[in-house]
Parts: sequence; C-alpha cells; structure tokens
Amino acid sequence: MVEIKLLKDNSEIVPYNFPSFPVHARKHWLFHYPNMAVVSHWHADLEFIVILRGKMLYSVNGKDYLLEEGHSIFVNSKQLHYGHAFKGEDCQFLCMLFHPSLLYITEYIKKIYVEAICQNRELPFLIFESSDALQQIFNLCQEKTPGFELAVLSHFFSLWLNIFQDIKKVDTKEEPISDKRLETLHSIIGYIQKNYSEKIVLNDIAAAGSVCRSSCCDIFSSLLHMTPIQYLTNYRLEKSIEYLCHNSHSITDIALLCGFNSSSYFTEVFRRELGCTPSEYKVKIKNSFING
Repeated sequence: MVEIKLLKDNSEIVPYNFPSFPVHARKHWLFHYPNMAVVSHWHADLEFIVILRGKMLYSVNGKDYLLEEGHSIFVNSKQLHYGHAFKGEDCQFLCMLFHPSLLYITEYIKKIYVEAICQNRELPFLIFESSDALQQIFNLCQEKTPGFELAVLSHFFSLWLNIFQDIKKVDTKEEPISDKRLETLHSIIGYIQKNYSEKIVLNDIAAAGSVCRSSCCDIFSSLLHMTPIQYLTNYRLEKSIEYLCHNSHSITDIALLCGFNSSSYFTEVFRRELGCTPSEYKVKIKNSFING
C-alpha cells in the first residue's frame, strides 16, 4: 500500500478496497494528514467526497471551493485535486472512488453516457447536496455481504444518471487554467511520487517539468499555494503516515524509506507539521479509528 504506483501518464493507481472490484471507500479526518491537507493528485477514477462533520476547502485545478457539512463534490476523471482545512478546522469526510469501467456495459453506453462526461473539459467537478446513494455505497463496502457489489453498482448507476441529467444545468464560467501549466504540474508531481524516497532538490523537480526553477515555483504557488519543496515534504509525510498505520517498520526505517536523512530530522518535521511525534501519532490514529 505504501509504495505508490503510477501509470505512464503519471496518474495515480488507486488503492481499491477489493482486488477485483475497482471501488475505494474510506472515512477520514483531515487531522490524519500533514498540515490538515491531502497532497494534490490526479487519477482516471471518478472521485466523490461527502462532508460528514465540519467544513473543507476543496481545490480542483488550482481553485478552492468551500464544502460545508451535508455537501458532496464529484471530481471528474483526470482533474488535479485535493482537500484541505478551512480556517484550520478539522473535517470528517467520506472519500469514494470508482473506475469508469464499472459503467461500461456496452460501447454505446461507454461513448454516450460515460465518455461524454469523463471527457467533458467544461465539467471538472460538480458540487451537490449529499446523496443517500453515496452513504449507502460506503456502508455496503464496509459490510461486504454476499452480492454487495451488485448493490453498489445499482446505487452508482443511479448516481451517474443524476449527474448526466444535471450537466445541462452546469454553467462553468470559470476562466480555464492553462493546459500547459497543468501538464507541467502532472509531470512534476509524477516525478516526486516516483522518487520521493531519494534525495531530491529543486533543480531536479524543475527539470522533471522541463521548466526553470522560477517557473516551477510559480506553477506550484499559483495552483497549489505552496513551494515545490513543501509539496515534497508533505508527500513524504503522507507516505510515512501510511507506513505508521499499516506496517511494523521502526521509526528510523520509515524515515529513510520516505526520503528523510535521519530519524531525528523526520521526527522534527513530523512534530512541526502534525503536532506530535510519529510514535504518538500511531496511538492517536488508532484511537480515532476505534472511536469512529
């Protein structure tokens, strides 16, 4: 789970709940992440976020949108996105991803009802009131009773029909972001995700996007509101959290696996960004899962 895998276009391969059913369904708190922000990423899968408690700022292609309790957002395929805290407040949310292939019954359905939405550049996202279907899908994925996959598909098709019917009402008057900047950021993020465990400097990051250091910093600042090195650090921390939650490696091993040059430096950065040591975090995260 820890070692991220990418496709040739540098999009993330999603860690599904089930080996033969491309669905990801998890419940999270923002405090689980460095700086209470998920690192920016993109993938072919269709993403749905449901806000259960609190508020969240959700960034899609470099612009933030406020999601309040009871809201959901649909993020279309291959859009750059991440969620982060609103005014430093925590937020509990459901994150669900579905590969578009789940909707491919026939080539006709694929072309008219799936690709027509997934390839619609005027529909990067859609915000709506939380759907019972999303909560039911999450519950089904947790219970895993015989036949749950069919029930999930039933709710997903119903949800997709609603999106298809609503796209005619969507009026996206947002100024489109330069495709070149997004393409460059995709390349850079892919490079960082592949090489985060190695020594990386700003020159390496800029070269991955075939831009100069200054342009690299400008792209990160305008689209992600951080520096390239801050993104690298946050990504390393997020991967270290996966080790802490799902493996029995020592703190020293995790530090080196995630690109930190020593356990003391890893602990210093971890405490600064998450307010506790890695060891304390393991206890904290375990208790949060127990208490829901």
